[in-house]
Amino acid sequence: MEWFDKNIRKPIDLFSHPVWFILRDKEIHCPCVDHVTKVPDSECPICLGLGDKISLARVNAAHQNNRISFRGDGVGFSEIDIVNVYYTYAKTSIKNGDIIVDGEDIDVVKDVYYEHSGDQKTVYWRIETVPFKNGKERLKKLLASTLRKAGYDG
Repeated sequence: MEWFDKNIRKPIDLFSHPVWFILRDKEIHCPCVDHVTKVPDSECPICLGLGDKISLARVNAAHQNNRISFRGDGVGFSEIDIVNVYYTYAKTSIKNGDIIVDGEDIDVVKDVYYEHSGDQKTVYWRIETVPFKNGKERLKKLLASTLRKAGYDG
């Protein structure tokens, strides 16, 4: 199985690049969350406006867009992205609701699959996501500012 595990990782190595995982702890709310309305400060640099305690992880992952094509009367031919899939074998605690920032793309994790080999070791993670819709530009700006303050300029 070791041979299989190494070969399954080759495409991930070949196509992976650094992405940011925003790991959310929904059990711990940020101090910016209003106690009455339960709404976070959208400009909070601590939680990036998400309202939860967060941690950031830089992980190498390969990215694949899954698209659906359709044709119909009055529609013509069209293609839309329905789900983005990330593959990584970096040990990660990513879960549903967490966020992946990949350059200009920001996605919300919908499902995480721990893919096993015959030895029942986790060989890689397959992470299915959907596009992050609300406040995408604001989140990118807050993340960039936070990373700059932490000394990261890449």
